[in-house]
Amino acid sequence: MQEIALIVNLTAGYGRCRLKYPEVAAYLKQNKIKAKSFFTEKRGHGEELARQAVHEGFEMVVSMGGDGTLNEVVNGVAGSQVTLGYIPAGSGNDFGRIFGLKKGEVIKACSVLKDGHVRAVDLCRTNGRFFINVAGAGFDAEVGHMANIWGKRYFSGAGAYVASILRQLAAFSPREMVIEIDDQRICTKAWAVVAANARYFGGGFMIAPTAEIDDGLLDVYIIGELSKAGLLMVLPRVVTGGHVSHPAVAFRRAKRVRISSAYALAAQADGEIIGRLPQEFEITGQKINMILPNGGIEGVGGRA
Repeated sequence: MQEIALIVNLTAGYGRCRLKYPEVAAYLKQNKIKAKSFFTEKRGHGEELARQAVHEGFEMVVSMGGDGTLNEVVNGVAGSQVTLGYIPAGSGNDFGRIFGLKKGEVIKACSVLKDGHVRAVDLCRTNGRFFINVAGAGFDAEVGHMANIWGKRYFSGAGAYVASILRQLAAFSPREMVIEIDDQRICTKAWAVVAANARYFGGGFMIAPTAEIDDGLLDVYIIGELSKAGLLMVLPRVVTGGHVSHPAVAFRRAKRVRISSAYALAAQADGEIIGRLPQEFEITGQKINMILPNGGIEGVGGRA
């Protein structure tokens, strides 16, 4: 294996990544995997470093941090021929969950760099930026925003999102949205609209149980009008994907989703706030090569 570029966000997971980095460095050395480490210093720096690694001729670029770090690195290597690796060491680590890569299990993730297989993953785009996991607008984005600025200070993983959900419930209610799904137009009140390339978001909620990362489609879920008590009853079912059978949840598959509203609702992609509505989420038709564990995807398997 040629030398890899390892892009590390030491602050990810509120310092968890800093604690795990020596384990990763020791594993790579013991297994004779040459690596040059690049350390992020600010928001957006991961993208800059990934572009630098591509320019320097690295054939594999590995992101070590959370989903936000992975998103930055994806945007830095998109359009190149490099292979992307992922060592989850952040707070949510939702993308890695579909392959059984749980946060903190950095040695298992490192072994994938040596023994895994390369898979072409769909690149999605919104607001001029790429994403590979889950995007959306409405309640989920407002919760994600609160989790990032408040929840993750006091809780980890799903706990940060659960606490933020409870806080946002006091202020949020279903809002009128116009949702254009390919050539279909839907006007409805909704808590949220989610466009998923992969299955998990929010620190472990299985929002899209049958999403596939390479099928050229987004799984779109519209969480329709419910009372706050009704939403609280549905949310636990999202952990296992059981919400999909609820009558207030509508499902479509599409290449393009555009969401607008008279309300300035937040939108997110891969857990990062990207702005306010209107926003468009789309499958680009481009792929990114990722080295992933052998054995396929965990959780609810296959498409109906």
